[in-house]
Amino acid sequence: MPLGSRNLRKAGYLLIILSVTFAVFSTIKSVENKRASRIISFVAEWEEYGKPVTARKVKSSDVPVYTKITLVAGQGSVGAGFVTGDIKDKLKKGQEVYLREGAAACGKVSDMDRDMDTHTGMYKVSVEFGSPVASPGAMIPVFVLSGELKDTIVVPNSVVDISGGNYSLWKIEEGRAKKSRIEIGRRDGYGTAVEAGLSSGDLVVSTGQSILKEGDKVAITGFEDPSGDNAGTGK
Repeated sequence: MPLGSRNLRKAGYLLIILSVTFAVFSTIKSVENKRASRIISFVAEWEEYGKPVTARKVKSSDVPVYTKITLVAGQGSVGAGFVTGDIKDKLKKGQEVYLREGAAACGKVSDMDRDMDTHTGMYKVSVEFGSPVASPGAMIPVFVLSGELKDTIVVPNSVVDISGGNYSLWKIEEGRAKKSRIEIGRRDGYGTAVEAGLSSGDLVVSTGQSILKEGDKVAITGFEDPSGDNAGTGK
């Protein structure tokens, strides 16, 4: 083999060895730097800044109360169903009905039987819709506005803890967490009406409750808008 080719091959081998050696030392140095960096634990962060939570400022307002009625769709734009006597007493002919609580009206109560149905022990109610909403024979849940809760605070069900028949939630007072017992009224898929234990303007923990203990320092990372909470609470 010519001397020039042999030297060229040796130079190539040497370059490969140097490259591998450099890569190994670079990796070792990187690992050493990472090991030397300050490790910050969640506990240390919480002690310094407080446990992270989101919060909402509750407010009292007049809350509409809805009653659910299940109808069976008839031909065209009509439907009929049966209700108990106490619900019948809350209804009147011409009253608007809704497919969802707080939604636009979709029809009106067109008729109510004054006499109890002997087979069901209930009262028949008929509804006329603005347009067909289901095929004949289909079940249609509708809602009627049956009252109003005056000056009431409603909170999401997710912020309320239930234990042994008691209800509580986490409030924030002077930057610290406080678990407070509450008394509730109506409760449905939209929220819980609080009758005692909470005042308008209180700060309530929305998320992050699972990491809290009494008296913990908290860091509020965001506020939730409570304006949609009072869409209604029903029966």
